[in-house]
Amino acid sequence: MIKIRIGLERLLICAAVVLVASCAAVPSRVYPPISEDEGSLRVGEVMAVASRDEIVASGEHYRNLLAAGIVDSDLRDGSLVTTRVYCCGGSIEGTSGPWVYVPPGITVAPGDIIEIRMGRVPAKGQLGEVNTMASVRSRGIPSQSCRWVPDNPTLWTRVIYCDWMLKEGWVERGGLYSTWWKPATGRATQ
Repeated sequence: MIKIRIGLERLLICAAVVLVASCAAVPSRVYPPISEDEGSLRVGEVMAVASRDEIVASGEHYRNLLAAGIVDSDLRDGSLVTTRVYCCGGSIEGTSGPWVYVPPGITVAPGDIIEIRMGRVPAKGQLGEVNTMASVRSRGIPSQSCRWVPDNPTLWTRVIYCDWMLKEGWVERGGLYSTWWKPATGRATQ
């Protein structure tokens, strides 16, 4: 009985250490979740548009935007949006979508499908690059050209597919971070 208790205590301590270490390594959502995404293009559905007050109050995310070289005066209502890249249901829908900087002169609304240039997490001595909106590809989903696939609303990890993707060189990536994406120039696809 004592050996089992000691074994269980060690297991719990190890699990706690792994959990704390993994949480500390999670970057801000204004950066890509994995280095493979750096510089690539992805699509997401706009879920919420932040006001300037919300951006400033976001703390770490606000500081990351400034640290990436974005001028404070460019952070206005609508310059930061939350997106979803997986649909429909479950915790992954709200926790996995990138936060995206929207440059001045562009307006987006919830439901828009946007093309996102994925950023780069800051490295030692270098500025990071935040996820930045490249273009609005569709006003609303479903649209004539974009939809969630596979066409099964009970699945939690459906991804956006748009009819123009194959023609424009986008590829499907499988695995834990499955998606349709256009890898950065010079990156191999899987």
